[in-house]
Amino acid sequence: MASKFSIGDKVDQAFSNHAEGTVVAIFTDLAGEQRYAVEIFGHRTIQIASEGSLVAHGNLALQSHASRSST
Repeated sequence: MASKFSIGDKVDQAFSNHAEGTVVAIFTDLAGEQRYAVEIFGHRTIQIASEGSLVAHGNLALQSHASRSST
Protein backbone atom coordinates (compact mmCIF):
# COMPACT_ATOMS: atom_id res chain seq x y z
CA MET A 1 0.00 0.00 0.00
CA ALA A 2 1.40 3.40 -1.00
CA SER A 3 1.79 6.03 1.69
CA LYS A 4 0.30 9.48 1.29
CA PHE A 5 3.21 10.92 3.29
CA SER A 6 6.90 10.07 3.50
CA ILE A 7 9.40 10.26 6.33
CA GLY A 8 10.53 13.87 6.61
CA ASP A 9 7.26 15.36 5.30
CA LYS A 10 5.90 18.35 7.20
CA VAL A 11 2.27 17.77 8.22
CA ASP A 12 -0.53 19.37 10.22
CA GLN A 13 -3.23 17.60 12.18
CA ALA A 14 -6.42 17.98 10.14
CA PHE A 15 -8.58 18.80 13.15
CA SER A 16 -6.23 21.15 14.99
CA ASN A 17 -5.07 24.64 14.15
CA HIS A 18 -1.90 24.44 16.23
CA ALA A 19 -0.36 21.00 15.79
CA GLU A 20 2.28 20.72 13.09
CA GLY A 21 5.08 18.25 12.87
CA THR A 22 7.36 16.01 10.85
CA VAL A 23 6.69 12.39 9.89
CA VAL A 24 9.46 10.33 11.53
CA ALA A 25 8.15 6.79 10.93
CA ILE A 26 5.50 4.89 8.98
CA PHE A 27 4.20 1.52 10.13
CA THR A 28 1.26 -0.86 10.00
CA ASP A 29 -0.66 -1.48 13.22
CA LEU A 30 -1.98 -4.86 14.38
CA ALA A 31 -5.28 -4.27 12.56
CA GLY A 32 -3.39 -3.77 9.29
CA GLU A 33 -3.97 -0.01 9.14
CA GLN A 34 -1.18 2.37 8.19
CA ARG A 35 -0.08 4.81 10.89
CA TYR A 36 2.36 7.71 11.02
CA ALA A 37 4.61 8.69 13.90
CA VAL A 38 4.74 12.49 13.87
CA GLU A 39 7.18 14.56 15.94
CA ILE A 40 5.14 17.58 17.01
CA PHE A 41 6.93 20.90 16.53
CA GLY A 42 7.65 22.79 19.74
CA HIS A 43 6.64 19.91 22.02
CA ARG A 44 9.26 17.34 21.00
CA THR A 45 6.64 14.63 21.45
CA ILE A 46 5.69 11.82 19.09
CA GLN A 47 2.04 11.33 18.19
CA ILE A 48 0.66 8.37 16.29
CA ALA A 49 -1.79 9.43 13.59
CA SER A 50 -3.86 7.87 10.83
CA GLU A 51 -3.51 9.15 7.28
CA GLY A 52 -6.97 10.72 7.44
CA SER A 53 -6.05 12.87 10.42
CA LEU A 54 -3.08 14.51 8.65
CA VAL A 55 -2.76 17.09 5.87
CA ALA A 56 0.37 18.38 4.16
CA HIS A 57 1.75 21.38 6.04
CA GLY A 58 0.26 24.57 4.65
CA ASN A 59 -2.83 22.85 3.21
CA LEU A 60 -4.90 23.05 6.41
CA ALA A 61 -6.72 26.25 5.34
CA LEU A 62 -7.50 24.75 1.94
CA GLN A 63 -8.98 21.61 3.50
CA SER A 64 -11.02 23.64 5.97
CA HIS A 65 -12.43 25.79 3.16
CA ALA A 66 -13.24 22.71 1.05
CA SER A 67 -15.11 21.00 3.88
CA ARG A 68 -17.23 24.12 4.50
CA SER A 69 -17.98 24.48 0.77
CA SER A 70 -19.24 20.91 0.50
CA THR A 71 -21.91 21.33 3.19
